[in-house]
Amino acid sequence: MARAMAGERRAVWDAGGVALLSWAHFAHDLYPAFLGVLVPAIQAKLGVSLFWASAMVPAQQLPSIVQPFLGYVADRTSRRWFVVLTPGVAALAVSSVGVAPHFSLVLLFLLVSGLASAAFHAPAVALVGEFGGQRLGWAMAVFMAGGELARTVAPLLLTAVIAHFTLDGMPIVMVVGLAASLTLYLRLRTEMSDAIARRHAGSVRLLPLLRERRRPLLGLLGSVVANTAAVTPPSFFLVEYLLERGRSEWYGGLALSAFYASGIIGGLVGGSLSDWVGRRGALLLSSLGTAPLLALYLALEDGSWLMLPLLVVIGVFATPPRSVTLALANDIAPEARGPLSGFTLAASFVAQSVFALAFGAVADVLGIERAFWLTVGASLAGVPFALLVPAHIGRARPVSG
Repeated sequence: MARAMAGERRAVWDAGGVALLSWAHFAHDLYPAFLGVLVPAIQAKLGVSLFWASAMVPAQQLPSIVQPFLGYVADRTSRRWFVVLTPGVAALAVSSVGVAPHFSLVLLFLLVSGLASAAFHAPAVALVGEFGGQRLGWAMAVFMAGGELARTVAPLLLTAVIAHFTLDGMPIVMVVGLAASLTLYLRLRTEMSDAIARRHAGSVRLLPLLRERRRPLLGLLGSVVANTAAVTPPSFFLVEYLLERGRSEWYGGLALSAFYASGIIGGLVGGSLSDWVGRRGALLLSSLGTAPLLALYLALEDGSWLMLPLLVVIGVFATPPRSVTLALANDIAPEARGPLSGFTLAASFVAQSVFALAFGAVADVLGIERAFWLTVGASLAGVPFALLVPAHIGRARPVSG
């Protein structure tokens, strides 16, 4: 039964569908990516402490816990409306943060944005799995590139808006998300995908399915956690590390942008590579390559512009698992794409929050440079988990006509 269901995948690469969902991913993820600029701006405007301002991050991320449930519901109803509505909802919610008169409203708007994020990602990933056909790794890489591009552009965009219009002018940025929802309403067709998902939903028992495939599932979740442990410190604390070493804020911002931008390249390369060598091979290459490159950067970092290309190379090795693990989730249970994609994404979001708090605590005690050195080997923890993934999973096979 499982093999028959797995065979009912799209065999044809749907470039238009993948491109449309990648645009939706960019438009949606633009808004949670504003947080890095919003936290200090809201703190200054409303006069709250840094502790309370920092609560904006979990307010936006904690709703991701419900992603598996929302993926389950989407598989049994229609993925279309989950994906169509959520970029617009995220745009309205986050854009309203700038004009909120009380901090309680700021947190409420961010909670709404977090729920939109949870409702968007699992169904969107499942649809990309359908549209990707036999090029699933590449499809997931293109989709993730949309999110990485949003994270690269968002800080610069919001900084420019605040500089010209102040926080009260922030509603102007909602146009991107609203435009994405309109485009999706007019262009996205999910009838075939929804019919297949609903047919499978009635016959798939999720818990027995996961028990049956527990070995690759453990490999998937372990790889997600190990990769998150490796990329969280540079993603959230690189600027602070550089400032403490006497670098300028401008240099720190450029360094972080270089690392984020490298995620676009890393995701595309990793996703395409995983279609060639399999998901296990791509995960192993990332795990084994990230640790020595990060150690080299910490040993050589001197504030010169030559360090920026090294950060790009680190990102190219460190970021592929973001797309590879989502492709792997689709490979493991193609008959339950929504719930398993949601579970994978929820694990990533929760692990990110945990490791960010843990790194901050360690850095307060030992200093941020020592904390970075302690996390150098985090990616290597993914090696034994990657070996749990069967070697053949994800290898592209020619489609017979």
